Amino acid sequence: MSDVPGLLGAAHGVDALPVELLSRLELAWVLDVLARDLLQEYVDSPGGSEHVPARDPHWWNRYPGW
Repeated sequence: MSDVPGLLGAAHGVDALPVELLSRLELAWVLDVLARDLLQEYVDSPGGSEHVPARDPHWWNRYPGW
């Protein structure tokens, strides 16, 4: 049962999930932040790269291994 909300959210988006279900998930806000940051990394590269400076000064503090 614990994988069902993740699969439904991946298939239909987070708006398709009832708020009552999301509020019962442990660490839902952590998963939300990680998912948004992962998408941002692939779309905008806020941490910069070898030739592009970082736009978000806190990115390397949050994710020092990247």
